[in-house]
Amino acid sequence: MLPYRYDHTVRVRYAETDKMGVCWHGNYLLYLEEARGEALRATGFGSYADMEKAGVMTPMVHLDLHYCKPAYYDDVLTVHVTVEDPVRSTIRFLYDVVNQNGDRVLTAVTELAFITSDTHQPCRPPLAMRQFFCKEAAHE
Repeated sequence: MLPYRYDHTVRVRYAETDKMGVCWHGNYLLYLEEARGEALRATGFGSYADMEKAGVMTPMVHLDLHYCKPAYYDDVLTVHVTVEDPVRSTIRFLYDVVNQNGDRVLTAVTELAFITSDTHQPCRPPLAMRQFFCKEAAHE
């Protein structure tokens, strides 16, 4: 089902801001991770914990962030998560983060690889994930 889109909202907490009330840049990584995890959970094939129980780990292999506009304390941010490409040995997520006024705050790309938890060698994604994100795997 590509492209796959999921929207996740987060509110900038006071502890995540600096003295000027601006969201500290490193917090966006946490927002992306939270949105990515919920996007996967929403597909119905489980969470990262479920993949790890099945012997598959997903280390980050690529990260690209572009800061467009600051977010401030108490802003409600919507993280639009998109998967456009078929899932193979990696999965690539695109993000567009906007505030409650619709202003773009951040764009980002992350790519995660699939490796076995015992040998840390590359492996295929779990079957349910391949079936969801790849038409050619639907009959496996």
